[in-house]
Amino acid sequence: MPGLAGVCENAVDGITGADVLKMRDLLIHQTYHKAEPVFSAPHISAARVHTGIVQTWPQPATSATAHVWMDGEFYNQAELRAFLGLHSMDTSSDADLLRRMYLSDTSLSFLRKIDGIFSAVVFDSERQCLHLITDRYGLRHLYWTRRRNGVAWASEVKAFLALPEFKPRIDRGSVGEFFSFGYLLGNRTWLEDVALLPPGSTFGFDLRKDEIQIRNYWSWSNITLLPGKTDTREMIEELGRLFNAAIKRQCESPEPVGVSLSGGLDSRAILAAAPDHESGRPIHAVTMGSRRCDDVRIAAQVARVKGIRHHVVELTAANWLSGRIPGVSYTDGQSNLLHMHALVSVEEQRAHSRINLNGFLGDAVLGGSYLHDPRWSVTEKADNRGRRFINEGTRLTNNFLQNRLPFFSNALMEYTCSIPEELRDRSKIYNRMLLSQFPVFFRRIPWQRTGVPITWPRQLADAARRLSRLQRRMGCIMERIRPGVEDTYEYTNYAAWIRQQPARALFERMIVNPCALYPEFIPREEIQLCWREHMGGLDRSEKICRTITFELWLQQVFEQIGRA
Repeated sequence: MPGLAGVCENAVDGITGADVLKMRDLLIHQTYHKAEPVFSAPHISAARVHTGIVQTWPQPATSATAHVWMDGEFYNQAELRAFLGLHSMDTSSDADLLRRMYLSDTSLSFLRKIDGIFSAVVFDSERQCLHLITDRYGLRHLYWTRRRNGVAWASEVKAFLALPEFKPRIDRGSVGEFFSFGYLLGNRTWLEDVALLPPGSTFGFDLRKDEIQIRNYWSWSNITLLPGKTDTREMIEELGRLFNAAIKRQCESPEPVGVSLSGGLDSRAILAAAPDHESGRPIHAVTMGSRRCDDVRIAAQVARVKGIRHHVVELTAANWLSGRIPGVSYTDGQSNLLHMHALVSVEEQRAHSRINLNGFLGDAVLGGSYLHDPRWSVTEKADNRGRRFINEGTRLTNNFLQNRLPFFSNALMEYTCSIPEELRDRSKIYNRMLLSQFPVFFRRIPWQRTGVPITWPRQLADAARRLSRLQRRMGCIMERIRPGVEDTYEYTNYAAWIRQQPARALFERMIVNPCALYPEFIPREEIQLCWREHMGGLDRSEKICRTITFELWLQQVFEQIGRA
C-alpha cells in the first residue's frame, strides 16, 4: 500500500536521493496514487506516496529542527489541538500536529494521547536522532532494515529491493510459519534482514552513537478490568455510547463514506450507527459474494432497513482471481491470495465512496470469538491473527480506499477490553448492546454465522449453527459428486473454482514448472501431490494458494516478475 520510505545515515555522503526515489516508486500501485518529491537533507532522504483521500497536505511537516512524515490519520484531532493550546478551527495536518507535539515533548510520551491508525517518521536534526512510530495496535505497518551506516524504512518490504547494497535472503523460519498458519507471526517478514516495527512502539536511531533502541509506549496490559460489581446495564449503555461516538467521529469527512456490508454483526452495527446522509451525501453499502449466498441475502435486508443504496458484486469462478496476482505484490507476499476477497468489489466501493467503515475485529474482541484459544490470549491473537492476517485485507484495500476501523477507537477498545471475559464470551454483552441500541437491525434479521437472529436462545442458535454447518458439508459433497453444483450458503466456493479456468491452468503451470522457485524451500513432490488430491475432489485450497502466493513473491523478489 502507499506510504513512507527513506534512509537515514550518520555518514553525510552515504545517502543518495536517487535510491529513495526508486524506493518511493515501488510504493506506487495505482494511477491516482500521489508521489511526493524526495526530501533530502544532511543525514536523511525520505518520501511519501498517498492515495489523495486523507492527509493530502505536502510532507514533510517541517521546521528548523524537526521533519515529520506520516501515513494514516488521527481520529481525535480536536483533542490534540486542545492539548497543544491551538484554536479549535486550526486546520493543521496530522503530520504538523505530530511535529508540534514532538517539539513540545521530545520524550514522545504524548503518543499515548493519539487515537488513530498511523505510522510516522520524525527526524530531529538538532538532536541527531530519528524516530519511527507505530500506532497502538501496529495496524499501519512500517518496516525497517539496518544499513552499514544507518537504517532504512518503508511501508512495504519490496521498497528495500531498490537499495543497491540490499541483498534479499528468505527467512526459512517464516516459510514454516506461513505454511503452518497461513500468515507470518510477530514482527517477522519473508526476508532475514527486514523486520516489522512492533505495535505501540517507537524506534529510535541515535546518529551520534550509531545505536538503535525500540521502546513500547503502550501495550494491552495498560488496560485494567472494570470493578467486579459494575452494573451490567451500565456497561451496555456505556458500550453503546462509545460505539456511537466512534462511528459519528469516523463519518466526519469531506469525502463520501461507505460501508463494506456482510451478513455478520460488525458491519451491520456500523451501518446502523452511521448518521443518515452525513455531509449531505447518502451512505452506500457494497457486498460481494456468490449470487445466492447468506451474506448477500442478509446484507440486502439490512440495507432496506437503513434505506440506503445497496450494491452487490458477484464473486464467481470467472472473476475471483482478478487482481489477486498484483495483490501478492501489494502485500509483499504476506497475504494468501485465497483471502483477497475484497479485490473483487473494491472498485465498486471506490465508485461510491472514498472512506470505508470497516468492522475489523469487532466480533473477535467485543464479541469474544478470540477467547479460549489455547495457543494465545485475546491480545496475543489480536497481535498475530488480527494484525498479521485479517489486517492484510485492510492494508490491501487501502490501495484504493481509506479504511477506518471504528472498533479500534481507543476509548471503545479500552472499555471493551476492561469488561470481564465471561461477559464478552459468546457475544453476551455485545448482543445485548446491539439489541439495546439498534433493535430494528438485529431483533429479526438473522446472523450469517447461525442463520437465525441473535435473539434466539443459545440452545436453538447452536442447533441452527450445527444445521448450517451440515448444509455446507452437504454442499461440498454434492459438488464433488456432481461438479457444477454450487454451495448456495457460502460467499465463495474456492475449492470448485480452483478446478475451473482460468485458475486451473495458471496454478498447474506454476506448480509443475521445472524452473519454479518454491521447491528450494518446500518439497516439490509434496505440493504436486496436494494438487492431484485437490483435482481428485479433496479440498486443498489453502495449501495450494499458499504455494502460489509464495511462488509469486519469490518471482517478484528474485526475478522482478509481476512486481507492482
